[in-house]
Amino acid sequence: MESDRRRAKRAGASPRRSNSRSKTLKSAKIVFNKNQSVIDCFVRDLSPTGAKLKLGDLVPIPKTFVLELHDGTRYNCERVRSMGQEVGVRFL
Repeated sequence: MESDRRRAKRAGASPRRSNSRSKTLKSAKIVFNKNQSVIDCFVRDLSPTGAKLKLGDLVPIPKTFVLELHDGTRYNCERVRSMGQEVGVRFL
């Protein structure tokens, strides 16, 4: 019998993630400090509940911020994972 973890890995989703993410490459901005600070990034994966971001440089990212996509869509976010230039976020 195949475990849930193996099935999720084969399907490309983390066993803790309730929604699978779609691969994408969209330019975006991390906006914080009352709209005074902006960091450019790319959205690599996107789901209804969160995203994986790719940064150009190793910079500290605040725990909460607004993610603004190139098309003007905005999401309130919480940083849940950070490894090198990749940041995992959950939409609030």
